[in-house]
Order: sequence, then structure tokens, then C-alpha cells
Amino acid sequence: MSSKPTAHDSGLQRLLDEGYEVQVCQQHLLVHGVPYVASDRTVKRGTIVCKFIENAGVVLPPKPPEDTHQVWWTGEYPCFADGKLISQIENEHERKELLKGCTIQHRFSNKPVGVANFANHYDKVVHYVTLLQDQAKVIDSTVDARTSQLVMTEEGTSVFQYDDTASARAEIVMTSARLGLGKVAIIGIGGTGSYVLDQVAKTPVTEIHLFDGDEFLQHNAFRAPGAATREQIAHRMPKVVYFKRMYGAMHRGIVDHPYFLDESNVAELIGFDFVFVCVDRGKARAMICRHLQAQGIPFVDVGMNLLLISSTLKLVGSCRATLCTAQQSDHLAQFVPMDGEDDDVLYRQDIQVADMNALNAQLAVIRWKQHCGFYQDDFHAHNLTFAVNSLSLARDVLASPKT
Repeated sequence: MSSKPTAHDSGLQRLLDEGYEVQVCQQHLLVHGVPYVASDRTVKRGTIVCKFIENAGVVLPPKPPEDTHQVWWTGEYPCFADGKLISQIENEHERKELLKGCTIQHRFSNKPVGVANFANHYDKVVHYVTLLQDQAKVIDSTVDARTSQLVMTEEGTSVFQYDDTASARAEIVMTSARLGLGKVAIIGIGGTGSYVLDQVAKTPVTEIHLFDGDEFLQHNAFRAPGAATREQIAHRMPKVVYFKRMYGAMHRGIVDHPYFLDESNVAELIGFDFVFVCVDRGKARAMICRHLQAQGIPFVDVGMNLLLISSTLKLVGSCRATLCTAQQSDHLAQFVPMDGEDDDVLYRQDIQVADMNALNAQLAVIRWKQHCGFYQDDFHAHNLTFAVNSLSLARDVLASPKT
């Protein structure tokens, strides 16, 4: 698990100085070795876990909305010295893996009379430690949570430049971990591919490889996330370099490939865990998709089909996201155009369709997240088509649920 240094404080240094066995992992504070009384009146030890949310390197105090006065507990439900349950701290009971290697069983809710919120994490932790430990000391006066044992943690292992506080606040750290693939490729970093990157860069994928041979020019700025400066546009840097610099501020593992894929180098995709195909030319799409199919690499292909109605000067059309896996791939010929060199020519010229590019990317990313088990997937559709003029979404090719 990724961890953070102690300098961020919010009472952390004081806990260490007093000898508590503390650890910070994935925006959570763990206090190990806390003595408590089990139902059979024996003294055991467990771990108190609470959120430890930071903002720009500074840990926020345990106050709503970032946090509350509640904590999780890994041990059995604690008792008074006489074996009766400490019902005053009871909140909920659920055994689950909160963090990798950290399974909690209960959540406690308690605070001193007259205290609305704890001022810092030291006060919060010591409050709960005292409630549990005092009962254990009645049975064994020598027990103490201040073991002075140092918990070794690994620094710099996160794929992010700063920790994912959103998953910690939402209590979905383990769900988000399902997106932690080794290598993901985005082929084509244009209007749709750049929005795919915008979303994937916020996930714990280890490496995100960008493939595109084009330069980042002024028209690209109007259908890409963020706001490019005049100087950046004038520099005419490769698209993959521009977006690597932008999203490298958040994600450490972005790799740029400033060239197009063709028959001579498509084998570079071997070994990838997932691929987003965001190209706008049928022959290139066909070559890439066939290679991925042959290798059994799962991928999503995206595309847009917009038409300007001359009588109304309005755009109509759709965007599509098609999932292909080793188990389901015979639908590609039905939904994915793989011939001709002028596919999607309108959206490559019209700068006023960034919303459709973004939506196309979101459909692709959501389907990827369903494939990884992040989102619930009730229909297992392998093709999604959104029509802008009717604001409707069609699902096709319903596959059996994965076992």
C-alpha cells in the first residue's frame, strides 16, 4: 500500500513521539496493537483505522465533509472488563477489505460530551484507544497501545504525484484498485482520445501509453480538455508530449509514443492489459483491431458519425463505444467501420463538437470500468450508441455475465 511521510502531521507526529504503532496508507491512518477485551474476557489487540485526508500535502482535521468522528476496527467487537459489549461505541458491523491487507469488521461512533468534532487525529485516536485500553488494563495492567514499534512503509510507490483522496473520502479504495492494470494504451490522442486520457489518468493504472504522430495545433485546443496557452500552441509539440506534460502533473506513469501505429510497429501493443482505439481512419482501425483480437487483448473502439443538415445548419448523428474481449469479438464487423480513409471527417474539421468527443470518451471509459468490475454491469452490452438528436442510448450485443 502507498504511504505518506509523518511530516503532514494533524497529530501524527505526536502519536509517533508517544510510541503509538501508526501507519499511513492510501489516505488512511492505522493504529496497530490497540489492546481490548474480547467476549471471553481475554485481552487481545486490534487496529483502529480512520480516514487521513490531505490537501496539497497538508492533512485536513477530522471534520465533515472530509471526515467524521467515526473509526473502523479490525478486531472482534470489544467488551468491558466483565465481558459485556461496549454498546456506547456501536455503529455498524461489516467485514470487508477496506484497504489491501487491511480487513475491518466494525465501525465505531463516539466522541466526548460537548465535543462537536475532534481538533486533530491525535485527539481522535487517543479517545478510542482510551475507551478500549482502559477495560483491558482492568484485566492486565501492563498492556499498552504505545508499543513503540515502528511500522515500515514504502514511499513513492503510488502511480499518482499526490494521493487519490477522492476514493478514500468515498470509501471505495478497494473498488478503485480494480482499475489498477499494469499497462493501458490510448491510440489516437485527438478529440476523443484526449478525454479518455483525462479520465484514465485519474485511475491507478500503472502505465498509460499514448500513441499519436500528429502535432498539437490550435484547432486541437478547442476539442481537448483543459485550456492550452498561445505559447503551447505555437510550439507545435507532438500531441503525446503535450498531453504527457499536462497529465504528468497528476500521474507518474504516462509514456509518450510520438508516431502512428502501422504494420511495422503494431506489435508494440503485445503485453498491454487494455487498449482504447480512438483513431478516425478505417484502415488503421482495422489493422489495430485485428492485431488486438489476435492477441486476445481487450479493447474499446470509439467513433463518431455526425452530419450537417444544410437546410437547418444543425448537426445530427451519433457516437459509439464498442467493447471487444477474448470471449466476445465477432460483433466488430457489424458495428465498427473498417474501410475507407474519410471516416468521421466532419468532427475532425468542426471545433464545436467537444461535448460529443467528451461523451464518446466517457462511454468508452465507463464500459472499461464495467469490464474491470468497478461499475455494476447489468446488461453486458458490447456496443453502445448515443444519438444526439434523440438523446437516446442503444445497447447491443448482450453477453453472458463474467464468472
